[in-house]
Amino acid sequence: MAGISTMLLDIFQYFNIEYMTGLFKDNVGVTTGLIFVTCLGIWWLMRKPRGIPPGPRFTLPILGDMLSLRGEEDLRIVARQLRKEHGDICSAYLGSRLFIFLNSYDLIKEALVKNGDVFSNRPSLFLTDLLTQRKGIAMSEGQPWKEQRKFALETLRGFGFGRTILEDKIHEEIEYFVEVIRQENCSNFDMCRLSQKAVSNIISSMVYGKRFEYDDPVFNVFLGELDSLFQHIGSVLNAFPFLRFLPGDMFNYQSVLNNQDYIRNKIILPSINEHMKNFDENHVDDYISSYIREMKKVSKTGQKSYLNEDQLVASIFDLFIAGTETTSTTILWTILYFLHHPKTQTKCCKEIQDIVGSGRLPSIKDKPSLPYVEAVILEVLRKANIALTGVPHAVSEDTRFHGYHFPKDAIIIPNVDAVLTDDMIWGDADVFRPERFIDSNGQVIKRDELIPFSTGRRVCLGESLAKMELFLFLTTLVQRFEFKPVDPDNLPTLQGVVGITHAPAKYQVRAVPR
Repeated sequence: MAGISTMLLDIFQYFNIEYMTGLFKDNVGVTTGLIFVTCLGIWWLMRKPRGIPPGPRFTLPILGDMLSLRGEEDLRIVARQLRKEHGDICSAYLGSRLFIFLNSYDLIKEALVKNGDVFSNRPSLFLTDLLTQRKGIAMSEGQPWKEQRKFALETLRGFGFGRTILEDKIHEEIEYFVEVIRQENCSNFDMCRLSQKAVSNIISSMVYGKRFEYDDPVFNVFLGELDSLFQHIGSVLNAFPFLRFLPGDMFNYQSVLNNQDYIRNKIILPSINEHMKNFDENHVDDYISSYIREMKKVSKTGQKSYLNEDQLVASIFDLFIAGTETTSTTILWTILYFLHHPKTQTKCCKEIQDIVGSGRLPSIKDKPSLPYVEAVILEVLRKANIALTGVPHAVSEDTRFHGYHFPKDAIIIPNVDAVLTDDMIWGDADVFRPERFIDSNGQVIKRDELIPFSTGRRVCLGESLAKMELFLFLTTLVQRFEFKPVDPDNLPTLQGVVGITHAPAKYQVRAVPR
């Protein structure tokens, strides 16, 4: 007991707590001191950094503000609740990590565009760090990120990224896609995996230099493993990494590792090794061979570079994640909205028939003449909100922003959901209404606030490709088929499923040839 008394006396003297020091000098009750130290320890663990944006008042050790937020894992719901209570800049601890939410277009633009030097870092997150090792295009930062992104943009532009020379490659894949749908013979079918195959094949042709047949077993397993990663990479393990030690793989930690190992060791590395073995600098026609050429060039000069095989593997991961899931998911949402709004589908079809007819495939050159179709795509991107709250950011140093303290290790959420669902911007944000993007002259309205691909230096690398794919895929699908519900009296739900993206729940559809 004497030892405890001495320890408590030292603590009180350290904190200059004169009353408790005197109490102990008079030897009045170790129990009272223990209670005080316990309360002091709880306060110490629950305290928040001074000056951070407002949020829940009491933060618990380990759990953070999860009880105040009713244990909610969907960041959109968390952000909406916090915004309602604390304003456009607010914060919360999810586990031990501080999340700061920017809940308006002006704030997001100011942070990511005007202050891009400070706000363009990526935060450290357990699962993403484990999977990417902070390499590649999406989750790296500093000079490695600049090198990977610069190389990717220059190389993909050379392959027609965002330009009309890529159109032939997309058209080729669309023809396969349409034929497989036609073989369904108006029966009920699920478009989910089919759309993934079509969109992923476009990335495959640019990265590997080849496409895969839809029944290729390796390709199908690859998409399955990739799909599993999409579902689990946003896991609660990012906030509570210790949960991975619970028995039974309750939070899919081992599954994520197995998914990654399969994709890396069975798909990506064998392709890189094959490219290395057969490399010919006079025949460089895909991303991998271009990267190998650049690595060899840098190696000869002896310059320091972050272009290496590990970075290449991570970059390929990023290209497939960015180039497959978002576009294929948007296609699925569009078809689902057609089922709920058949007049919208009919109006799209009429516009396509009037401008394109049925004798040829729609072209990207037709886009200015198909304003309603473009408006529908824009409204789907807004209403479906594929990217949820956007990809997390971090500040490169402790920062003051709008009078608040943003610690360097905080996770900054540029809340895209808050912008795309804001009635102050859209008027009736909950309503699916493509006409909001059409002006009185029948032309498409370009709204700065429509940021489904985010904004600033970290804007989605595949934005231009995604927009081209969406236009060409959807115009061709509507030109060739009328999409009908399996049961007109029981339409598939518009309630989405939250993973790495916001996807529609699985549904079946009938495609009737026109």
